Formats: sequence, structure tokens, C-alpha cells
Amino acid sequence: MQKSLAKNSIYNIIYTVANILFPFATSIYVSRILLPVGVGKVASAQNIASYFVTIAALGLPSYGVREFAKVRENKCERNKLFTELFFLNIISTTLAVAGFWILVAINMGFQGEWILYGACGLAIAFNYLNIDWMYMGLEEYGYITGRSLLIKTVSLVALFLFIKTKQDYVLYALISSLATGGNYIFNVIHARKFIKFNFVGIQIRRHLKPVLLIACIIFLSSIYNKIDVTMLNIMATDESVGFYSYAQKTINMVLTMASAVTAALLPRLSYYYDNDKAGFYRLLDKGFQILCVMTLPLTFGMALVAPQAVEFLYGKAFAPAVLTIRLMCPLILIKGFGDLFCYQLVYSTKSEKIILPASASASVINIIVNAMLIPMLLQNGAVIASVFSELVTNAIQFFYMKKKVQFKINRKVLITGLFSTIVMSVSVLLVKRFGLPNTIGLFIEVICGTVAYVAVNMVMKNELMYEFIGKFRENFLHKN
Repeated sequence: MQKSLAKNSIYNIIYTVANILFPFATSIYVSRILLPVGVGKVASAQNIASYFVTIAALGLPSYGVREFAKVRENKCERNKLFTELFFLNIISTTLAVAGFWILVAINMGFQGEWILYGACGLAIAFNYLNIDWMYMGLEEYGYITGRSLLIKTVSLVALFLFIKTKQDYVLYALISSLATGGNYIFNVIHARKFIKFNFVGIQIRRHLKPVLLIACIIFLSSIYNKIDVTMLNIMATDESVGFYSYAQKTINMVLTMASAVTAALLPRLSYYYDNDKAGFYRLLDKGFQILCVMTLPLTFGMALVAPQAVEFLYGKAFAPAVLTIRLMCPLILIKGFGDLFCYQLVYSTKSEKIILPASASASVINIIVNAMLIPMLLQNGAVIASVFSELVTNAIQFFYMKKKVQFKINRKVLITGLFSTIVMSVSVLLVKRFGLPNTIGLFIEVICGTVAYVAVNMVMKNELMYEFIGKFRENFLHKN
């Protein structure tokens, strides 16, 4: 039985808001305690561990979602698929854990930070229990949301209790890893409701080729997404890593908000592509409308309020991150639309092979541009490299998919989004001219900008906004 896409979308918005508020709260607190150097140390260690988390995952987060979406109505096949993918995950995670500790040992604990790297390495080991792909494939977004809220609340309390001085950066890394593990532990306990191990006729080998292909794709993608921090760590300072990491965290918070609804579309797109082409194109158009409504105002709004946002979130010590954030803002648009028209479209139509040349090209460009710009521009050079490489990989995939999937750009929605964003930007600039105190000015700018944007969309009769309000009332308010 298919779950309500409207409910899934709203659950995903709640889940997304939690993913925004948690880093928001932790960043405000942690940045003032650990300062740029401590933040940079943790970011560097987590960056190294993240490569091995990618290896451990072996492409299952994407492959598993797609495959579970196909067999969710067949209990026997569902149990068999879960058993196969679960044991494949055990093998890949074991290799990743071993590889990580060999690297740490060869590099003598990266300047003696054995405990820090051990804390970050826990995130790799916890991947043994990572079955998020099953819940997403079954569209269990209600459970995912509730679990996430609980773990995030506990983690936030732990941060306030234990992170007291700038020497507590290892504890910060440990709490972050334990939060990841907490999600996975709940997943395994709750999984008995949906699946059982079924060893009859299992064929793990049948998954190797598609999973390894996706793993290569994701690993190549991770190179150009993560190499910035790696190269900054080598070529610059811990402070530069700290500025870059918090700028990236800020943009990711905004980007997560922008893709809150479209993130719930992958299982349904996969299902529709095989069973209902008309429904597939309707859903694709809906995703485009959502992105126009979300990404355009968030991109320009973030660039406008960056100075006040940085001081409010992280303190004056992070002032150099203002320009870094503004240079990163195009990623909200590039990654936002790329998530739908590249990532989700590619996987739902089984066109993963195009990502290999796209990611390889982006990785090479990223490394070259980083090597050229980081010595001169530090973290800002890394941002320019990241934006350029992200544009390249998404452009390659977009033009390929445009030939395979004949979708049309909804010009009316695009024009409405652009006009509303212009009005919003003007209203924010007018408020900024009053020179209000930082925190008060930030909140008034955000409120005025939001009101102006929503008002223009309502006047222009934006169908999506009216529809979403109606669905929210129908599914939640009326039942209460």
C-alpha cells in the first residue's frame, strides 16, 4: 500500500527542520567554546573518516532505496533482499574499518591525535547497523522523523553538559559519532516490525555489479565534495578548515531546507518510472515547482544576511567566513536542482553510468583548481573550486538526462519564483538600510523577506503554495 506523498513530504520537512535546528544550536554553542582551531581539528578528522564511511556504505543508501521500493509489496522478496544487502554491508564495513585504522597507524595518529581519530572512526564502525535504506525504500518517513528528533535532542543535551572548554574537541567528535550510532541502533531494534532474515536462495553476488558501480560513483563524488577540506588541511591552517567547515555547514543547513520535500521523491520516482510514466512526469514537474519556490529565495536571502548570520551563529571570531558563505551560495541552486534532475533522475531511471565520467571530470577539476587557489585565497579558493566542479558534474548529467527523459521546464513557475525573489531581496535591502543591531536586524530582515516572498506568491496565485497549505490542513489539522 502506497503511503501519502503529502504526508511523506511533511514528515520530511519536520525531519529536515530538525536537521537544520540541531546543527544551528550546536554551532552557536560549539563555535564559541572550541573556536576556529578546535572546530578545524574535528572537521579534519571527520573529513578523513568520511571517506571510509563512504566505502563502508558501498552505495547501499541509494541502491537499497531503489530496490526496496520495487519489492515493498512482496514480503518474501523483501526479506530476501534485506538479508542479501545486510550481509553485503557487513563485508564492506569490515574492509572500511580496517582501512581507516591502517591509514591512521601509517600517519602516526595524524600528529598524535589518536583519540580524536578513534572518536571519529566510530562513525565507520556504526555502519554495521546502517539500514536507513530499508526505511526510505518502504517510505517510513514518520518513523525516521520521530527517531531523529529523539536522538538529536539527547545529543544536544550531551553537548551542553560535557563541552565546556576548547580542550573538549575530542568529546565533541565522540558525541557526534554516538549520535549517528544511536540512529542505527534504533533502526535495528525497530526493523523486526518490517523484515526477517531469509536465507533461502539468497544471492549476494547479484548485487555486486550495480552496488560497486554506485559505490565508485559515490566515492568519486565524495572526492570532489570532500577534497576541499583534505587539501585545506594540507596546504592551509586549522583556522581555514574551521572557517570553511562552518561556512559549508551553514550552506548545507539551507540546502537541506531547500531539498526537504524533493528528498522524499526518489522511491516514488523509481516506482512510477517502471509502472506509470504519466505519474513520473507529473511528479518530476512537482519537484521542479518545489525547488523554484525554495532554492531561489534561500540562495539570495542567505547571501544578503550572511554578515549578521555569522556573527549570530558563530561569533565575531568567524567573521572571515562571511565571504566564504557568500561564495558558496550558488551551491544552493546547483545542488538543489542537481539533486532532482541529476541524482534522483539518474537513479530512478537506472542511468548511473553517466555519473562516472561526470564525477571523474569534477574531481580532476576540483583538485587542479584547489591546488591553484588555496595558497592564495585559503578557504575561499576551496569554495571557488567546489562551486565550479559541482557545476561541471551537474551540467554533464543534466544534458545527458535531458535527452533520455523528455521533461519540460515550467516557465510560469520559474518566472514567479524569480519575481518573488527579487521583491524579497529588495525588502531585505530596505530593512538593512536602517542599520539595526545585529540580532534584531537579522530576525526582522528574515521576517520581512519571508512575508514579502509569500505575499507575492499568493498574489500571483502560486498553485503549489495553495496546494501545500490545503494538504497540510487536510492531513494534519482536520484529524486533530
